[in-house]
Order: sequence, then C-alpha cells, then structure tokens
Amino acid sequence: MIGSHVLRPVIDAATAMANTLALQLAGHIAYTGLLAIFPFLIFLASLAGFLGVYVDSIAGVNAVFDMLPTDVAKTLKPVINEVLRTQDGGLLTLGLLGALWVASNAFDALRIALNAAYEFDEPRPWWLMKLGSIGAVVIGGIVFILLSVLIIFGPLIWKGILYISPLSQEDRWAYSLLRYSLASTLLFLTVLALHRWLPGHRMRFRALLPGALATTVLWLAGASLFSLYVANLGNYSATYGSLGGVIITLLFFYISAVLFIFGAELNAALLRCKGVPPPAEAVA
Repeated sequence: MIGSHVLRPVIDAATAMANTLALQLAGHIAYTGLLAIFPFLIFLASLAGFLGVYVDSIAGVNAVFDMLPTDVAKTLKPVINEVLRTQDGGLLTLGLLGALWVASNAFDALRIALNAAYEFDEPRPWWLMKLGSIGAVVIGGIVFILLSVLIIFGPLIWKGILYISPLSQEDRWAYSLLRYSLASTLLFLTVLALHRWLPGHRMRFRALLPGALATTVLWLAGASLFSLYVANLGNYSATYGSLGGVIITLLFFYISAVLFIFGAELNAALLRCKGVPPPAEAVA
C-alpha cells in the first residue's frame, strides 16, 4: 500500500512528461542553457571586475567543475577560463547588455517548462517576464561571486581549524564531505528558488520541496552515472569526431533539463493525488 502511494506520483509524473511537450522543452532548455553560459560569464567577469573580486569569480567557476562529469568539465573548462580571462571588466557596455539578454533566455526557457508542468497561465506581459529573467541573471551573478569569496576563504578556515584541533589523515575526508554537502545544499536551494519565483504563479514552499529534492538527488546520481557511461560505453569521438565533447556536454544539459522538469511534474502529480489544485498566488 505504501509502495503504491510512493510510485503513483512518480508514474503520473513520467506519464505527464511523455504525453506533453516536456521532452521537447528539455531540448530547448539544454540549447538555451548552453548558449547562455558564455554570456553569463561575460557578465560575471564584468561584475567581478567592477567589484574588485575577479580572482574570486574564477575560483568559483573552477569549483563548479568538481560537480560536473569529467568529460563535460574538460570540454567547458578551457573555453570558460578563456572567456573569463579575456574580459576587460567594463560594466556598462552594449556588449554586456547583449550578454545579459542572451543569458536571460535560459531563465525564459525554464519558466516556460515550469508553467507547462504546473498548468499555469502566464498573467505577466512579455517585457515584465524578460525583466524578471534579466534580474535573475544579475542576482545569480552577485550570489555566485559572494559564494566564490567563501570558496577562497574556505581552505584558510579549514587550515585554522586544523591548527586549533589537528585531525588525523583518516579524518581529512570530512573536509571533502563538507564541501560536497554544501554544494548539494546549494543546488537544492537553487532549484527550489527557480520553482518558487520563475512561474507566473507562486506556490508554497512546502508544495515545491518534493520535486526540488527529487531533482537534486537524481541530478547528483545522474552526473555520476553519466560519467561512468561516457568513460566505459559512450565513444562519441568515433561518431562526432572533434565535436564529441560538445555533443556530450549538450546531452548532459538535456538530461539535467529532463530531471528539472520531472521535479515540477512530480510536484504537480502529488497535488493531483491529494485532489487539490496547485496552491498558487498570482505574481504581480
């Protein structure tokens, strides 16, 4: 009985994805997400230069690679570092405004997918939605830089802890476990925030928790399984040649988008099982 209560929403969510345009929307999210990375980094480098924490922003980007599959990180890291190092830090430029616009397209795609999963009508005009997406890019950049500063000071804090209370070599895994736990928590909070503030209506946090948690857990497990698959079974270079790394990256983005949409569909399915509509309030 308990198993059926657990499986029914999962099956309903998967069925909803198969019967709608969810998988096609995942492809759109993957495409716009990949295109948005580099404009976002241009904005990030400019903002970091303006704030005087440019080195910190690079450290934050490098920390992100620790959570990505190895082949995806190998593809993105050289290009991303090159983009970051070639920016001059000019904040108010036409190119930067264009970068903000392109980067905001990724949030537009996520909004479309969330509204479709929750069956929300979008009450806002297009210009207000675009301003919201641009605002999300700006806020995301600021938060990323602040977190990057913590990454810079993290090892120093850890050294101070070891100086006060030395740990044995066997206990040093705790530092890696702590970093991984913090990164996982940050991923969960980011997914939760996207579910809360991107759609045309705002649902209560309690109704959003299951899907956000499912997306986080599945993404962490999927990233590890994807690395194993590419390393042992997937020979993309034989098919795509020098574009193999790009194809792998795009595929990973697609899987990530599918898991993100699944989290929203799971929330909607749980509400349907309870016989209640999504508890939403319109966004002004």
